[in-house]
Amino acid sequence: MKSKIEKIRQYMQKEGLDGYLVFNFESSDRVNQRYLINFSSSLGSVLVGMDQALFLTDSRYIDSAVEEISALEVKKIESKQLEETVDQISEMGFKKVGIDENSVSVGTFEDLNDALDDAVELVPVDGPIPDIRICKSNQELNLHQRAAEIADDTFAYLMDFVEPGMTESEVALESEFFMRNHGAESISFDPIVAAGSNSAVPHARPGDKTVQKGEILLIDMGAKYEGYCSDMTRTVFIGEPTEKMEEIYAIVLEAQKAGLAALGPGVSTKEVDSKAREIIEDHGYGDNFGHGLGHGVGLEIHEKPRLAQTEDSQLRQGMVVTVEPGIYLPEWGGVRIEDMVRITEDGYQFFSRSPKEEVINPLG
Repeated sequence: MKSKIEKIRQYMQKEGLDGYLVFNFESSDRVNQRYLINFSSSLGSVLVGMDQALFLTDSRYIDSAVEEISALEVKKIESKQLEETVDQISEMGFKKVGIDENSVSVGTFEDLNDALDDAVELVPVDGPIPDIRICKSNQELNLHQRAAEIADDTFAYLMDFVEPGMTESEVALESEFFMRNHGAESISFDPIVAAGSNSAVPHARPGDKTVQKGEILLIDMGAKYEGYCSDMTRTVFIGEPTEKMEEIYAIVLEAQKAGLAALGPGVSTKEVDSKAREIIEDHGYGDNFGHGLGHGVGLEIHEKPRLAQTEDSQLRQGMVVTVEPGIYLPEWGGVRIEDMVRITEDGYQFFSRSPKEEVINPLG
């Protein structure tokens, strides 16, 4: 298997570049840096040439970088990151340097471009690191699995913890405490805990609304383990559910199963979305499912690919995606069921193991 640096060089050759820069000045390229050299810092520049590679960082990280990084040379930044990065580009003899246009601001790009010698062309490119990241190695899949296990354990704990009268914020905070106390380096994203009618808002923010008996409680959360994220949503009913709650839940579960059944290498992301969406539409709730069916997950909670009507790309073995249909009825509530899965040679495999096959009633 080609190393990550070798994959960058293969891309450079294809695009006619003799250099590639990951300029860790903004958050997106910090993720790209972590992926490429397996080292995290808030300041650093990775320079890749066809026969050399270099990592620049400052005094806060230099000792750790020298100790941990073996795939490329490490140098200390003595003054300003931008100036020393530009100096290194000249020293390495690059004439055409690629930089990810999605990971730097216009201002940073212009500052770099202005500082470079006229003989050096800075080329904004779409990728390649996000495209390389899209299919996970076995090591990455194992890290996703551990992140998912922490989220599963958190959900099981919450089902014993939650009581009527608690606020959404209390439940959300408890979920974060539990994940961090059980191995997570952090949370993948701010948890969504939505009670009652608030669950009709797909990305509701936890607030002072209290959990009440006879209402819906939607919990969307994920843990981050050694950089890799998990993502899972479960909808539960506090006390005995009504007939309508059971009906909506059953439709969403049927839609998720249809989407999952469509997964596999070579399958269109749009087609997977359609299979789940058709179930919801056939039951008359098409207008109440307004978002895409899912998204890729990796070092970031939202990565390529997207499972949606607006994207028609092909799934590949090693991709990690969510499948999360929902029905949202204003002033009543919403149901969403989400699992993160890996695309395998002949279909898919779950990361999550939290129950969902029938209505979950934590007070039952």
